[in-house]
Amino acid sequence: MDEFVDQTKTLVGALGWDVFREMRGRAPQLTPTEESMPQPEPSESPKFFFRGEGYSAEMVVGPSGDFIVQAGSKARLRTTSTIPRGTTTLRSTLVEKGVLREDGKFLLFTSNYSFSSVSAAAAAVIGASANGRILWKLPNGSSYADWEAGPSEVGATGPPK
Repeated sequence: MDEFVDQTKTLVGALGWDVFREMRGRAPQLTPTEESMPQPEPSESPKFFFRGEGYSAEMVVGPSGDFIVQAGSKARLRTTSTIPRGTTTLRSTLVEKGVLREDGKFLLFTSNYSFSSVSAAAAAVIGASANGRILWKLPNGSSYADWEAGPSEVGATGPPK
């Protein structure tokens, strides 16, 4: 039964529907003094980078396996015509909650934000469908998928088991 549920979630997600996705991220209610304080690193995960024209973001993997885009990251302001409806809704919600704020040619992450998947984090940044497993990179150029595969693939410590 678990295998059926996993396959269903994969299929539905591939169709661009996120009906099974749990919204774990939230906009913190910060006081003005907290906003100016640096936010601590949520885990010992290495920093992953996702950069291109109109965006520049950093992400770490949280202790519970969530994908945390770091405050100060810049998301692309414009979106593609083929952006999944769920990603459009998520970005709109993040703007309404103040997690994303328009800042010139970018949308700026005003606080760390936790995503349930590495691809959802990439899609929110780029404003389009995205495979976060190959798009998020370590400074040495290896992908999140390489890092997840373990130290033999990248020469670095992989995710906690």
